[in-house]
This record gives sequence, structure tokens and C-alpha cells, in this order.
Amino acid sequence: MARIAPTRPRCRRLISGLALACLALVLLALALVTGCQSRLIYFPRPYSPGAAAKWASATSGQAIDFTTSQGRQRAFLQGERHHPRRLWLVCGGNGSVALDWSDWLLAHGPREDAWLLVDFPGYGDCHGSPSPATIRESFHQLVPLAMHQLGWSPDTDAARLRIFGHSLGAAACLIAAADEHIQRGVLLAPFTSTMDMTREVTGLPLGCLLWHRFDNCARLADLARHGPAKITILHGIQDEVIPIAMSRQLAARYPAVVELREIDRASHNTIQQDHAGALAQAIREAGQ
Repeated sequence: MARIAPTRPRCRRLISGLALACLALVLLALALVTGCQSRLIYFPRPYSPGAAAKWASATSGQAIDFTTSQGRQRAFLQGERHHPRRLWLVCGGNGSVALDWSDWLLAHGPREDAWLLVDFPGYGDCHGSPSPATIRESFHQLVPLAMHQLGWSPDTDAARLRIFGHSLGAAACLIAAADEHIQRGVLLAPFTSTMDMTREVTGLPLGCLLWHRFDNCARLADLARHGPAKITILHGIQDEVIPIAMSRQLAARYPAVVELREIDRASHNTIQQDHAGALAQAIREAGQ
């Protein structure tokens, strides 16, 4: 009579093999997320040829060229450039470029203010690659240059600076605010951190793998330590990209710094068009 091979060792080997295969797939996925995360976070766009010249002709604005470790960078200064009341640092959201905000600010921004439209490295006419560190470096070079163009002194006129940022641009502006001690501004649909956004998008606690760490909670804490600060946040209740719960968390954590204005029937990328009046009012109030 033929002997039947025992099944338990086979089952153990099968289970072990499946476990190793699953582990290999997980490690591969983690490696891809870690190695390609910049492509998952940033969506850079270049300007078309002649876009800067066309903008300068239409607005009488001035391009500001400067150099960082990433190479040549370019920002755009528009509005009242002779005797401005305030200078606003403006950063758009992830799939946008700085000049996307030019027409909106001409139509709705206070005319007595100047507006510094800032692209991330790798966006618009800027060379290099975006990251929290390279964005910080750009602001470190750019802000004194822009103040010099206006005849301002960093020692006496820093209180006249303001920030305005949308989405990822809100995180960039908070980096500048913390570094340059800018205590007032308006943020549109910010997140709490890119670590929290990773969990929101994937459903997995993968934030520890991120090396592009934008932490708006930490930057608001910096502002609070610097002294009295007032940041107005506008966030659409129906925001389909960044949940309004994140702005609610920022407001709850820093009630002395953050005023949250929840906007009904507002989506992530059209809030400035559909609710221009509410946003313009917040900017006017922050500029006082």
C-alpha cells in the first residue's frame, strides 16, 4: 500500500511562501512610495514662451530673478510698487503656477498693496526640484530682494508683510511666515501636514516614510511663539481634496492664532472663483 505524504509540512511551506511573497510586495510598494514620492506630491507646470513678458505688459509688473542652489528662480511683483501699504507673499496650489493668481488679485486685491507671486523650484520659470528645504531657500533669498525693490528695510518694515497661500501654497507660505516672522495672512484650504494627507489618501500610516514634510501645525506653533498672530483660514465644507476637518483641527489647536471661516458649496479648486467676495474680504481685513 502506497504511503501518503503528510500534508502539514506542505501547508507550512505554502503559508511561509505566501507570507514572504506578501512581504516582498509590501516592501516593493514602500520602496516605490519612498523613491517616487516627489512625483506623487508635486505636479510642476512651466510657463509658455513669452508668458512673463505678456504678464509684464498687461500689469506693469516686474519679474525678480535670483539664484539658489537649485539654479535660476523667478518671481513676479505686481500691484502698487511705489508706495505700497503691504507686501503679500502669494503661493498657489499644487497644479498651478504663480501667475494663475495675477488676474484674480488685480480684480479683487486691495489696490494699495503689492503682491509677490512665488513659484516653487521646478515650477513656472524656476529651475530645480521642489521640496520644503528648497522652497525655504527660495524665500530666504527672495523676500529681502523684494523688500529692497520697494525701498523697505527688513529691520523696520517686516510688520508690513502678509501671506496668502492656497493648498500646498498655504504650507509654503507658512514656512516663509515662520522664518520671516510674518504674523498675519490668509490661507485657503490648507492641510494639517503632508503626513496626515498621506494617511487620508492611502488609508495607511505611511507618513513616517515621507521626506517632503510640510507641517502646518508646527509652523502655526512657530507663529504663536513669535508673538500675537492672526491667520484667517477659508475652507470649503465640500472640499473634495483636503477635508475641512483638517482646518477645523488647526483652528481648534491654535484658537488664539487661527480664525476659520467655513464656506458652504465650495470645492477645492474653484473656491476663489465661486466665493471671490468672501476671500477678498478676508484679504482686506488681514491687510489692515
